[in-house]
Amino acid sequence: MLYPRELIEEIRFQNDIVDVISQYVPLKQKGNSYFGICPFHHEKTPSFSVNSEKQFYYCFGCGAAGNVYGFLMQMEHCNFVDAVQKLADRANISLPEPELTPKAQEMERLKQRLFEMHKTAGRFYYDMLHSAKGEEALAYLGKREIQPNIQRKFGLGYAPEGRRVLYEHLSEQGFTSDEMVKSGLVMENKDGRGYHDRFYNRLMFPIFDVQGRVIGFGGRILGKGEPKYLNSPETILFNKSRNLYGLHLARKTRNKELILVEGYMDMISLYQAGFHNVAAALGTAFNQDHAAVLKKYVESVILLYDSDEAGTRAALRAIPILVKNGLAVRVIQVPDGKDPDEYIRHKGAQEFSKLLVNAEHYISFEVKCLQKNYNLENPQHKVEFTTEAAKILAGLDNAIEQDVYLAQVATMTNIEETAIRNEMEKMKTKQEEAFSKEAQRKRIQNYTEQSAAQFYHSKGIMEAQRSILSLWIAHKWIYDKMKHLLLPEDFLDPAYQKAAMLIGKWYQNEEAIVPADLMSYFEILEEQQKITAIFATKEEVENKYDMEKIINEGFRLIKHAGLERKKQTVHSIEELQILNIEQRKLTQLYITILDG
Repeated sequence: MLYPRELIEEIRFQNDIVDVISQYVPLKQKGNSYFGICPFHHEKTPSFSVNSEKQFYYCFGCGAAGNVYGFLMQMEHCNFVDAVQKLADRANISLPEPELTPKAQEMERLKQRLFEMHKTAGRFYYDMLHSAKGEEALAYLGKREIQPNIQRKFGLGYAPEGRRVLYEHLSEQGFTSDEMVKSGLVMENKDGRGYHDRFYNRLMFPIFDVQGRVIGFGGRILGKGEPKYLNSPETILFNKSRNLYGLHLARKTRNKELILVEGYMDMISLYQAGFHNVAAALGTAFNQDHAAVLKKYVESVILLYDSDEAGTRAALRAIPILVKNGLAVRVIQVPDGKDPDEYIRHKGAQEFSKLLVNAEHYISFEVKCLQKNYNLENPQHKVEFTTEAAKILAGLDNAIEQDVYLAQVATMTNIEETAIRNEMEKMKTKQEEAFSKEAQRKRIQNYTEQSAAQFYHSKGIMEAQRSILSLWIAHKWIYDKMKHLLLPEDFLDPAYQKAAMLIGKWYQNEEAIVPADLMSYFEILEEQQKITAIFATKEEVENKYDMEKIINEGFRLIKHAGLERKKQTVHSIEELQILNIEQRKLTQLYITILDG
């Protein structure tokens, strides 16, 4: 632990889990819990719950679980220390300097070296662009009307044709071959003898993180060849699924609306024209991680993808991801099939401004795209289109928006609004019923009382440990009955061993057991999920007879499995006989709680 336990708990206390998760996932309150679409797996009906009282989250669909630290670790793909630092910053709590482990210190040193290397490479590529070797690349930028000041702003450069030019330059600057390979800028030859540059004869686009540090590059080939665009590989600095090109500049505008385009040149052209709230995906489909990043800085997004079929499909894929993350979405498609870069060069900034003003709501865009698949003069097509459109409208929470777009569909089809609304209500009811049934099925499948036969499986051992710990937390008197019979070391899972030890310690000190506090003792996400399951899967027992049955079945299974594990390491017949005797005694032992 790099920070004092008291500080960890204070930071957690100052960051209410509902408030934090609401920044990423739209939530609806139902009693003490909040529900939303899970950000960690694809689903249509919400199975992701947040318990405001106990300060943990749990997904009945994929099993994602934890406290506020666990959520940030899973959402931001960071470690426990990073999550602590992010939440401390959010709560304006100052942190002492952490004491890094030797491994963490080495990783930090490598990161700093790679940052410096990318900066050095960026300067090298920029110099090459403005040398005799870069004439073709510079002419290409001139043809695309990218001004010199914008070229400097974005650090555009050129990777020359030589296969080892950058490698030799970086070597002269003191970087090792191992560091260069880890940066992704250099690759080892297939025969294992020597190294070569990843990029050559390409126009280079430095990729910046939100702090403005170069973390990778994109390269456009000059002349013939594939791929047309090549990005840096995944490294400890660069993840294309969690970075957006130009976001470091867009966030400085403090504009709560962002224009999202597809490519480097589209982004640069818009920025040059004065639209600085623009960013682009990095050669990969827009995903949940991208949306989570955007949610930190903006409230609404204008999708500006190419108007061809591929661009339309990309926009339709991005819309639900953005909406699920609570972002308002509008869409623009550039007229005459032009891409944004071409349009703004030919029409100018003023005409482009008009496009922005008239950007359409995503519902209109989805309905319009849907209509292309149907002939509304055909009665059956009209029914099918209207049914599909009703599904889209049923997903709207805002009643005013629903009315506006309901009227639009009614006008398109000449079908009464009442009929369409009735279909929408049926769909909503079906969706809610389906969700309730599925959630109940998952609860029953995973977390209700298991029969004795089910307990005697490896899955049953984990469930037995959860059940016993859940009952200990809920009823101190049960813990008191069992504490001398079932010790922390008897639990087979290390996380549950630690939980049992902490429960005993808190009861001994007469301290309350707070779910989120217990979770904070576990810095590994998988362990947090196991601990959260203790609370999320609380045994619902009708009477003490059933409770006694659960306790005895779970107790015997845990002890029996522990003895079997010990048998694997015995060194003599005598030791084996002792363990067999213990197992026979175990079958005769019965814990009575009916007088508890």
